[in-house]
Amino acid sequence: MELRHLRHFLAVADELHMGRAAELLGMAQPPLSQSIGRLEKELGVQLFGRANRRLTLTRAGAAFIDEARASVAHADSALAVARAAGNGEAGVVRIGFVSAALYERLPRLLSQMKEVYPNIHPTLIELSTNEQLHALTRGTIDIGFAHPPLGTIEPLTVLQFPPEHSVAVLPDDGQTGGVTLAQVAALGLILFPVAQGPVLHAQILDSFTKAGLDVRVTQEATRALTMLSLVSAGLGAALLPSSIRRLAFAGVRYAEITDAVLPTLSVTLITRRRSQSPIVRSVWRQFAADGG
Repeated sequence: MELRHLRHFLAVADELHMGRAAELLGMAQPPLSQSIGRLEKELGVQLFGRANRRLTLTRAGAAFIDEARASVAHADSALAVARAAGNGEAGVVRIGFVSAALYERLPRLLSQMKEVYPNIHPTLIELSTNEQLHALTRGTIDIGFAHPPLGTIEPLTVLQFPPEHSVAVLPDDGQTGGVTLAQVAALGLILFPVAQGPVLHAQILDSFTKAGLDVRVTQEATRALTMLSLVSAGLGAALLPSSIRRLAFAGVRYAEITDAVLPTLSVTLITRRRSQSPIVRSVWRQFAADGG
């Protein structure tokens, strides 16, 4: 059963007039009549009554019409999705992200992407920067939100978003206002493992050394929510990007550091430089345009 035969049947069923249906379809009447005849022969039933030169739907035709409409609608929908995917407007995009992207930038960009490309569906995977680099190489993610610097030989396309300054995350002591770097050092530092970001790790510790402070890393954690939990338990202080303030977390308070400038924390958009699918190119362009 060919799709065009179903379209012909629906046109005739709607008009109940072969000439008007042929005109709507942009074809001559004889080929339309032949198409209906072939469909009836294939189905083994008569779809139209033709008494007194007037067309009427038979009982079989009336029963068939809803299924025919559904089949045509489904085929049209599948065709539209296929064309949209080919144009980079539909499909799945796999996105890796570090915790810092969650507080503000990633939700905003995903919301904007949904407005522009409602048929592109993101699959989100929280990964460290190094894990994202490996995933890009293996082809298990398409785009990443990572922390620079990026230690990889994989040719990447990179877009760096504006950096954020660091704030201290402290056990909630009922105080307000800023803190000194010495106060942070006195609490001990909850920090990510060195392998997760060796350059930034060294820069943070060097900030204490330059201030003449010894700081002890009391706990290591790979995710920001884990750090917040450890801080709330009184196990130390953490340094996180300022957008973390968007998260209200019981048992912690956020404070500006008043006597030192710590390394800024950046999030970088990354993808492989080699050829990408149209969907990935569309999402990258959207993120790059709205990411400022």
